[in-house]
Amino acid sequence: MLPRQSSLLLHTWLVVALCTAGCSTLPDTADIPSARNAHAAITIGKSTKADVEAALGKALVVGFDSGYEVWVYRERGGDKFIFAPPANAKPELVLLFEPTGVLKKSRIRMP
Repeated sequence: MLPRQSSLLLHTWLVVALCTAGCSTLPDTADIPSARNAHAAITIGKSTKADVEAALGKALVVGFDSGYEVWVYRERGGDKFIFAPPANAKPELVLLFEPTGVLKKSRIRMP
């Protein structure tokens, strides 16, 4: 597979994962006090899944056959939602891990 095709496939799966995570109910274990503070506690290209779980706790995990995983954390205090986010929905920290278990990308997403 060409690098551009691989990148496009990865972005497509990431969008699907974000939509799935954004439209579903997250378990209480995926709550964090602050998405910004949590984001500052991790390092792209260095933090591993074990590092992130030790720092932030359990996440909502979406795994793919390719070995990539998307982890989602939501700030505490926001309403849980099933179909659409309410007006007071809190930010989410979305993390993409490579098949090796190292953090590849991260972002804070406002629902």
